[in-house]
Amino acid sequence: MKEDFIRYGLEGAFIPLDELIEENAPNLKAFFDSHKEIRNAISGPDGKLYFIPYVPDGKFSRGWFIRQDWLDKLGLKQPETPEEVYEVLKAFRDKDPNGNGLKDEVPYFAREEIDAVRLINLWDARVSGSERYGDFAVYDGQLRHPWAEENYKTGISNVAKWYKEGLIDKEIFTRGARSREYLLGNNLGGMTHDWFASTSTYNDALSPKIEGFALKPMLPPKTVSGQRFEDSRRLRVQPVGWAISATNEHPVETIKYFDFWFSQQGRILSNFGVEGLTYEMVDGKPQFKKEILDNKDPVNAQLWAVGAAIPRGYWMDYEYERQWTNKIALEGIDLYEKCNCLKDEFMGVSLNAEEKATFDRYWPSILTYMTEMQQTWILGAQDVDTGWDAYKKRLTALGYDEVIKMMQSAYDRQYKAAQ
Repeated sequence: MKEDFIRYGLEGAFIPLDELIEENAPNLKAFFDSHKEIRNAISGPDGKLYFIPYVPDGKFSRGWFIRQDWLDKLGLKQPETPEEVYEVLKAFRDKDPNGNGLKDEVPYFAREEIDAVRLINLWDARVSGSERYGDFAVYDGQLRHPWAEENYKTGISNVAKWYKEGLIDKEIFTRGARSREYLLGNNLGGMTHDWFASTSTYNDALSPKIEGFALKPMLPPKTVSGQRFEDSRRLRVQPVGWAISATNEHPVETIKYFDFWFSQQGRILSNFGVEGLTYEMVDGKPQFKKEILDNKDPVNAQLWAVGAAIPRGYWMDYEYERQWTNKIALEGIDLYEKCNCLKDEFMGVSLNAEEKATFDRYWPSILTYMTEMQQTWILGAQDVDTGWDAYKKRLTALGYDEVIKMMQSAYDRQYKAAQ
């Protein structure tokens, strides 16, 4: 929606909000004054604001998880290097850690595409520049795409080798969203990269069914160059929100309404719902009621039912999620917080009409080709080492250089000019 807000704002369908905020919205003004990177990220190519976004809170979304009970059974420790990851995955494959006498373990698995190729990070590659799969990334101020880098070739080559050796789920690109449920529920999956909050709940669900079951968070293994990084983080700003149309006869009242949701009262209402119904104030802080936390329906679904936590223009408070996140997930998040190894994300650019035309002309075909080749290489249909030069030539023919030049220009205008 961000692109539409800005595009139609530039065409006059939505009004610029800068003066309205300055004169009538003290909470929004204070927020943008203290979060300049978010203001830059949502500004149009003319530097103006055309919408108020949904702003997440907290840093970490996904992390690495491993079957600690399998490690303990095999006398292994959590892997710290690519070589150790390789040895652990081989042990999961060969040494029957689930104890059923069958060679049916799936050492590494993932349910989303972005995590299906996450192992390339071990070779200093990047799977994405943000939480969005296949996004651009910033390298020392230069905007490029991770899937055109030499480290990517090395990463894909090694992942293809591991796939061929049976260390990676053979159905990693086809098993889909239920792979975590199936592979963990049947005591088959060994290691994955997934969301902290939801993945950790499998300990509660499966411990009564699988003796000793322990799926624990672990730090990102160090890369071949000795770095340790996590490149999956919560988006600092979501490309959704709300705007004021040019036909609105009460823009001052509307911006004051938008402003309310960034006040303390509005933020509590957005994140916790209705006092007495979904939460109570305890020592001056909102606390979800026991019947909300113990309900069979997810907390966020219960909030949606009363109109809260809906991704319009509001500022999330991570405390709302922390209250229904289990201990294991919180321990993992704390582990990553102390690691201080989170990569900065690419927060996107706002394209003018000419840049948007270039992007739309070239990028969809480029991304499709990149994705197809990624799977082709990992699945072993072609060899990335022998096919890399042809791949790079094909990217050039599809307009990769034109897209990067255009994106760099937009990035410099939007971010470097504001520094």
